[in-house]
Amino acid sequence: MTAPRLGWWWVATPVLLAGLVFFALDQVRTAGYVLAAGLGLAALLRLVLPTSRAGGLAVRSRAADVLTMAGLGLVLAVVTRVLDLTPQG
Repeated sequence: MTAPRLGWWWVATPVLLAGLVFFALDQVRTAGYVLAAGLGLAALLRLVLPTSRAGGLAVRSRAADVLTMAGLGLVLAVVTRVLDLTPQG
């Protein structure tokens, strides 16, 4: 038995990891935008690559994958934009 090819998922992964690093460094707004950009990049890759090359980005149908990743990226960008990060107290 062989493992499935993961394909082009590695192109979006460094962007998503960078977002997590920004979050760990307490740069919440930057982290949110970088994570949203990573999801947008993953959606774009899934949209333009054939399913045989998309690898780990292909989970459901192309439309469902693209809409899910793009939608989550958009929602994350909006939530990041409206965050109130002023200290309370």
